[in-house]
Amino acid sequence: MKRILLVDDHEMARQALKVFLEYYGYACEEAEHGAAALAWLEQGQHVDLIVSDNQMPVMTGLEFLVQVRANPHFGTIPFILNSGNITDEIKRQADQAGVMAVLKKPYNFSDFVAIVTKVL
Repeated sequence: MKRILLVDDHEMARQALKVFLEYYGYACEEAEHGAAALAWLEQGQHVDLIVSDNQMPVMTGLEFLVQVRANPHFGTIPFILNSGNITDEIKRQADQAGVMAVLKKPYNFSDFVAIVTKVL
Protein backbone atom coordinates (compact mmCIF):
# COMPACT_ATOMS: atom_id res chain seq x y z
CA MET A 1 0.00 0.00 0.00
CA LYS A 2 1.40 3.40 -0.99
CA ARG A 3 1.87 5.85 1.87
CA ILE A 4 1.18 9.60 1.53
CA LEU A 5 2.20 12.40 3.92
CA LEU A 6 -0.44 15.16 4.06
CA VAL A 7 0.88 18.51 5.29
CA ASP A 8 -1.63 21.27 5.98
CA ASP A 9 -2.27 23.60 8.90
CA HIS A 10 -6.04 23.18 8.48
CA GLU A 11 -7.01 19.94 10.17
CA MET A 12 -10.31 19.65 8.30
CA ALA A 13 -8.49 19.95 4.94
CA ARG A 14 -6.07 17.18 5.98
CA GLN A 15 -8.93 14.99 7.18
CA ALA A 16 -10.91 15.46 3.95
CA LEU A 17 -7.89 14.49 1.84
CA LYS A 18 -7.13 11.56 4.13
CA VAL A 19 -10.66 10.15 3.90
CA PHE A 20 -10.68 10.62 0.13
CA LEU A 21 -7.23 9.05 -0.42
CA GLU A 22 -7.87 6.15 1.96
CA TYR A 23 -11.04 5.39 -0.01
CA TYR A 24 -8.77 4.90 -3.03
CA GLY A 25 -6.49 2.54 -1.11
CA TYR A 26 -3.70 4.85 0.06
CA ALA A 27 -2.37 4.99 3.63
CA CYS A 28 -2.03 8.55 4.94
CA GLU A 29 0.07 10.26 7.58
CA GLU A 30 -0.48 13.85 8.69
CA ALA A 31 1.53 16.89 9.79
CA GLU A 32 0.28 20.39 10.65
CA HIS A 33 3.13 22.31 8.99
CA GLY A 34 6.38 21.83 7.11
CA ALA A 35 8.61 21.82 10.18
CA ALA A 36 6.56 19.04 11.82
CA ALA A 37 6.61 17.04 8.58
CA LEU A 38 10.37 17.50 8.22
CA ALA A 39 10.94 16.34 11.81
CA TRP A 40 8.74 13.30 11.14
CA LEU A 41 10.72 12.39 8.01
CA GLU A 42 14.02 12.89 9.85
CA GLN A 43 12.92 10.19 12.32
CA GLY A 44 13.34 7.71 9.46
CA GLN A 45 9.72 7.50 8.38
CA HIS A 46 9.06 6.49 4.77
CA VAL A 47 6.39 7.82 2.42
CA ASP A 48 5.83 7.41 -1.30
CA LEU A 49 4.38 10.90 -1.84
CA ILE A 50 4.14 14.24 -0.03
CA VAL A 51 1.11 16.49 -0.56
CA SER A 52 1.64 19.88 1.05
CA ASP A 53 -0.23 23.14 1.36
CA ASN A 54 1.99 26.16 0.77
CA GLN A 55 0.59 28.78 3.14
CA MET A 56 1.29 27.48 6.64
CA PRO A 57 2.80 28.89 9.82
CA VAL A 58 6.27 27.87 11.02
CA MET A 59 7.43 26.62 7.57
CA THR A 60 5.68 27.11 4.23
CA GLY A 61 5.20 24.27 1.80
CA LEU A 62 7.80 25.75 -0.53
CA GLU A 63 10.34 26.04 2.30
CA PHE A 64 9.51 22.45 3.26
CA LEU A 65 9.98 21.31 -0.36
CA VAL A 66 13.44 22.92 -0.50
CA GLN A 67 14.42 21.22 2.78
CA VAL A 68 13.16 17.83 1.53
CA ARG A 69 15.10 18.14 -1.72
CA ALA A 70 18.28 19.09 0.18
CA ASN A 71 18.26 15.85 2.19
CA PRO A 72 19.81 12.84 0.41
CA HIS A 73 17.76 10.38 2.53
CA PHE A 74 14.36 11.55 1.30
CA GLY A 75 15.07 14.18 -1.34
CA THR A 76 13.60 12.12 -4.17
CA ILE A 77 10.12 11.65 -2.68
CA PRO A 78 7.54 12.95 -5.17
CA PHE A 79 5.96 16.21 -3.96
CA ILE A 80 2.65 17.90 -4.81
CA LEU A 81 2.24 21.51 -3.66
CA ASN A 82 -1.19 23.12 -3.33
CA SER A 83 -2.52 26.46 -2.12
CA GLY A 84 -5.32 28.93 -2.51
CA ASN A 85 -2.75 31.53 -3.50
CA ILE A 86 -0.31 30.23 -6.11
CA THR A 87 1.61 32.99 -7.83
CA ASP A 88 3.74 32.58 -10.94
CA GLU A 89 6.82 33.08 -8.75
CA ILE A 90 5.79 30.32 -6.31
CA LYS A 91 5.09 27.99 -9.23
CA ARG A 92 8.47 28.81 -10.79
CA GLN A 93 10.32 28.17 -7.50
CA ALA A 94 8.39 24.94 -6.92
CA ASP A 95 9.16 23.73 -10.45
CA GLN A 96 12.86 24.53 -9.94
CA ALA A 97 12.82 22.52 -6.70
CA GLY A 98 11.39 19.50 -8.50
CA VAL A 99 7.73 19.49 -7.54
CA MET A 100 5.59 16.98 -9.47
CA ALA A 101 2.50 19.23 -9.57
CA VAL A 102 1.27 22.59 -8.30
CA LEU A 103 -2.47 22.74 -7.64
CA LYS A 104 -4.60 25.80 -6.93
CA LYS A 105 -7.26 25.31 -4.25
CA PRO A 106 -10.05 24.53 -4.56
CA TYR A 107 -9.46 21.69 -6.95
CA ASN A 108 -11.57 18.82 -8.18
CA PHE A 109 -10.95 15.67 -6.11
CA SER A 110 -11.22 13.45 -9.19
CA ASP A 111 -8.48 15.48 -10.91
CA PHE A 112 -6.43 15.32 -7.71
CA VAL A 113 -6.60 11.52 -7.41
CA ALA A 114 -5.71 11.21 -11.11
CA ILE A 115 -2.54 13.25 -10.45
CA VAL A 116 -1.71 11.18 -7.35
CA THR A 117 -2.19 7.95 -9.32
CA LYS A 118 0.01 9.25 -12.14
CA VAL A 119 2.76 10.35 -9.74
CA LEU A 120 2.75 7.05 -7.88
